[in-house]
Amino acid sequence: MKDFIGLRAIRGAGYTLLLLLEALGYINHAWKRRRALFTQMHVIGTQSLAITCFFMLLVGMVFALQTGIEFARFGQTSLVGLVIVSAMVRELGPWMTAFVLIARVGSSMAAEIGTMKTSEEIDALEVMSINPVSFVVMPRLIGYAIMGPILTIFGTLVGVAGGALVANVQLGVPLDDFLRFAERGAEPLDIYWGLLKSLVFSLCAGAVACANGMRTSGGAVGVGRASRNTVVVALTLTVFLNYLLTSFYRMVKRLVAGIL
Repeated sequence: MKDFIGLRAIRGAGYTLLLLLEALGYINHAWKRRRALFTQMHVIGTQSLAITCFFMLLVGMVFALQTGIEFARFGQTSLVGLVIVSAMVRELGPWMTAFVLIARVGSSMAAEIGTMKTSEEIDALEVMSINPVSFVVMPRLIGYAIMGPILTIFGTLVGVAGGALVANVQLGVPLDDFLRFAERGAEPLDIYWGLLKSLVFSLCAGAVACANGMRTSGGAVGVGRASRNTVVVALTLTVFLNYLLTSFYRMVKRLVAGIL
């Protein structure tokens, strides 16, 4: 019961939340830490672009194929474009991109900070009167928050392209029909909500990674534990937050429809 992921998440939630708020409080130091910030943006964004796009391409292709198989039973394969765009923009784009970044960036970020902690580099910063949250955590968190939504945009577009390819080649849906129905699949509110989800997931995953790294102890074993916990907890929180945001989206959608 001691290692149950729910208890582990609850136990560290307070520290993680306080660390997130403290790091955001140092956002005015971003220009002073711009070199570290740009480095993190490169590592999180540029170096993750290829794997994110490839992953999302496969997700879009599989989702289009599975959806098309079911629609074919009713002779409605032309609706694949509508479903693909709607799902990719609101759900699969932000969600799957967050999963890729957690696996690729979150674990390594926790391990990097954990190594700094166990090798007493964090203590050395404090001795030199340099706030470790401003110097170490803030650039990583802000870089994550900036690049997460950007990668989501690219990943979503590639995923839709993969769905269009499968719809045309394997399901026989003309590209014109796919695009015609795709235009109805995403309203401006859907796009904004997808980007909001991506921002929330990025802040959540970045905060969890930094918190686990900053609390690392026990040498190499502790670094491995911090990396593992980051992936498990961040994935769990992402799924949970996705459910909450999706539920809240329904309320917002009904409210907007009532006003209009």
